[in-house]
Amino acid sequence: MLRTLLTLLLGVGAAGSLPTSPAPCEVHLVLAHQPQLLAASGVCHSLLDQPASYRYELVARRWGRNSSTSTQGGAFELGPHQEAQLSKTTVNVGPADHYLLRLRVYNAAGQLVAQDSVRQDP
Repeated sequence: MLRTLLTLLLGVGAAGSLPTSPAPCEVHLVLAHQPQLLAASGVCHSLLDQPASYRYELVARRWGRNSSTSTQGGAFELGPHQEAQLSKTTVNVGPADHYLLRLRVYNAAGQLVAQDSVRQDP
């Protein structure tokens, strides 16, 4: 049986600590499961009343009989309360494979401000 753990951490500050101020944005991974394939896209939604610049990183790791890691990332800007799709990726996964997808968003100062992750352990 496949177990999927979805963790959503919003408003994560520098060094992974939770800040006391509200998060400037929310991120989430959108998943589509197909036989032997997992498609994921990362989405970010601004909670601010003004534009802001960010950088994202999406890491996809799979391990089991074989292993692979892929990383996507880049800079982006969101307008007030705007939502944007940041990235898409697909991972070949079998019933015995483990996988971890992690989406992180950093502000212009390089501080981690939002993240979402999904992990499967067979």
